Amino acid sequence: MSKIASHKGVVIEKNGNALKVKIESVSACAACHAKSMCTMSDKEDKIIDLSCPPNRDINLGDTVTVCVSKEKGMQAVVLAYLIPVAVVILALVMLLNYVSEPLAILLSLASLGMYYLLLYCFRSKLNSKFTMYISDN
Repeated sequence: MSKIASHKGVVIEKNGNALKVKIESVSACAACHAKSMCTMSDKEDKIIDLSCPPNRDINLGDTVTVCVSKEKGMQAVVLAYLIPVAVVILALVMLLNYVSEPLAILLSLASLGMYYLLLYCFRSKLNSKFTMYISDN
């Protein structure tokens, strides 16, 4: 069985079988006892769309555990961060041989935009591949 990453969240909206769960993402700095003395503390709320498990009665305000396999999480990181960096660097290196440096930079950034547009076009397929679920715990 693959390892699982999980976060506690609160159900903020329920519409039939569809749930919106708010997860508070906290950096290590936010838990520090000296955070009030420092400007580095970081807290962010994230809203995740999920479907309610058929065997559970979940209501507004309930605390739930949202899970995803670490393998799927790493695949998402590769798609969102590593491949785009590789696309920009590869495009820049290739374009520097044919056009001026400023134009090569602009075109390599345009290739990044095209990559994210491609991800956007395939978002429904990606959403089905990278599913999060509510744990039975």
